[in-house]
Amino acid sequence: MPEAKQTPKKRFYWFEGVSRSEVEKSLSDRRPSRLRDQGTRRWLVLTSALVMAALLLTVFITQNKLKTYSEVLLIVLGLVLHFQLRKAVRLVSDAPDELLDERQIALRNAAYTVAYRILGTLSIAYGVIVFAVTPGGVLHAQVGDGFWTGVAWSFILCCGSLPAMVLAWQLPSEPPDEPRDEPA
Repeated sequence: MPEAKQTPKKRFYWFEGVSRSEVEKSLSDRRPSRLRDQGTRRWLVLTSALVMAALLLTVFITQNKLKTYSEVLLIVLGLVLHFQLRKAVRLVSDAPDELLDERQIALRNAAYTVAYRILGTLSIAYGVIVFAVTPGGVLHAQVGDGFWTGVAWSFILCCGSLPAMVLAWQLPSEPPDEPRDEPA
């Protein structure tokens, strides 16, 4: 029987945005971390949702300089929170099947199912907002120039972060590792 081909240690999964070594390192890390506490994860989820909503609402800032600074600050904050969420769920939400065990695959797939249902609902809400602020829309008079940046980045962050957000919300706190007895 032919032997299974081992994937290279340095392999990068472009579609998922992770490397093999990064996922293996994250999954095997046993150091204590506040990011593995359910309360901290839920705080990250709520903060990320607020940043995405604030980024969406920058559409109503009419002063260009303030709008630009607000968008840049919120985009950077959203990206930082996105990467912290990924770290908090040990990259399980983004790892390919070959790097996860069956339990982790099932958790990830269940989180994706919930995330896509939420994304479907949010897509309708984003669509309504875009329709309302476009020329001829009921809110167009309250919108500043160049309103697409905040809306687009908010939606992109939403799409990219939702699986990690769902997984972070659902996962329980990880118990601390048992202290190991060192041989004398």
